[in-house]
Formats: sequence, C-alpha cells, structure tokens
Amino acid sequence: MKKVILNVATFVFVSFSLTSCGSSIESDAKKSAELACKAKKAATKGISSALSGDKSAMDETTKLTTEAASFAQEMQTKYTNPEDKQKFTTAFLKALNDCQ
Repeated sequence: MKKVILNVATFVFVSFSLTSCGSSIESDAKKSAELACKAKKAATKGISSALSGDKSAMDETTKLTTEAASFAQEMQTKYTNPEDKQKFTTAFLKALNDCQ
C-alpha cells in the first residue's frame, strides 16, 4: 500500500519536471494529468478495498501507476528544454485541476 502511494507521488513529482513543445504541450500535459488522476482515484479505491479484503482494486492501482510512471519517463526523455518544462508544468497543473 505504501508502495502504491509512493508511486503515485513519484509520478506527480516527475510530471512537474516534464516538458513538451508546440501544441503537444497541452496534449501531453492533459494525458499526464488524466493518468495521475486515474492513479490517484484507483489508489483511494484500492486502499478502501484492501481494508475490506478485496485485492483486485490494488491490481488496478498497480497497473495505472505503472502506466503513469512509464508515460512520465517517456516525456522526461522526450523533452529537455527548461522553457518547455515550465509550459508543461503550467498546462499539467491546469489539467490536474479538472481531476475530480
């Protein structure tokens, strides 16, 4: 359980350092925020389900966290410009605000 929460937190941290260029900044940031949101929701559901003995929600959390971390790593290697990092972070935070 701690590992899942740590993975979600790591993904969010890595997402802040990601960059992008051109119009893909918004789409990459949106996808990153959607994955972070899904992983967060799954982690919350996984914790409550694990307390009741259901392990399937934890499997879903692990899957989403792995997917989010993989995408974050891809974005980190794809974009390296500090100016684009700032643009990405701004777009990511804006998209993350829509997470409910």
